[in-house]
Amino acid sequence: MIAHRKILPQNVPSYPGVYIEWNHGTNDKSISSAKRMVNAFGMQGLHVAPALNSRHTEGHAIDMNISWTGVLKIINASGETIEINTSPCSGMNAKLHQVAKTYGVVKFRGGFKDVPHWSTDGR
Repeated sequence: MIAHRKILPQNVPSYPGVYIEWNHGTNDKSISSAKRMVNAFGMQGLHVAPALNSRHTEGHAIDMNISWTGVLKIINASGETIEINTSPCSGMNAKLHQVAKTYGVVKFRGGFKDVPHWSTDGR
């Protein structure tokens, strides 16, 4: 949020167990430091703010990038081998979403807003 100028560093609420000094004396220094942190954690492509309380922190979600070349052969929860030969060859593939559901894993329902997000309920 600081890196994207959506909150001033002095307005970031404290959170138990998070010991980060957000305010570096000036807004420019604070924003620069926040951008370095975003880059260090590989969050540049994240189009939503990280949540302190989320499906992730509850243990009900994971972010993962998925890709393949050619035909993907994957076994669903019933033990059937499913061939995926449609595009895209990524976690955004509708057939892959169907296989994932057999395991109780649901692709994020918000489309391209959070591409790597999978959870127990699509949230």
